[in-house]
Amino acid sequence: MDLKCFFERVWDKIENIYYNVKYGIQNLIKWFPIIWSDRNWDHYFIYVIIRHKLHLTEQLIRNYGNHTRHIEDANHIKLCVNLLDRLMKDEYYENAFKNHEEKWGEPDFRWEECDDNSELSELHIDRPNVKSDEDKKQERKEFRRTSKHEVKLRQQDLDMLFNNMRKYIQGWWD
Repeated sequence: MDLKCFFERVWDKIENIYYNVKYGIQNLIKWFPIIWSDRNWDHYFIYVIIRHKLHLTEQLIRNYGNHTRHIEDANHIKLCVNLLDRLMKDEYYENAFKNHEEKWGEPDFRWEECDDNSELSELHIDRPNVKSDEDKKQERKEFRRTSKHEVKLRQQDLDMLFNNMRKYIQGWWD
């Protein structure tokens, strides 16, 4: 091996170390707040990590993309970030039940001990606008329908998020 080739290889290694340290420190700074507050409790924390990664990728592709469709790719990623924001906010109940609660009133929850077992309790949900047995029957029917709608809204966002990622993620690079 000649001297020039040797120095080129050494320089490549030094350059590689430099960039690894530079970007490694930047990543530590960018990710520290996310990792610091991460918990292994539920899906929320998974959403936070995915959202952060997608947000960073979207900013890189939007601002420094070199390919012809980088703005379109950034917009697909931004859609995923927005869907994750909605999933993390978790306002599906409030959105689905707004009209139901306007019609029937805010629920009043009360627990009563069961007659046959003092260790068990039964939850009763009363609403001020339920005046008769017929009202109660109608309110329960609408409650079940609205509950299914709430689940459907959340599932639609999850499906849109992961379908969008499945379809486009292989092209999200710069």
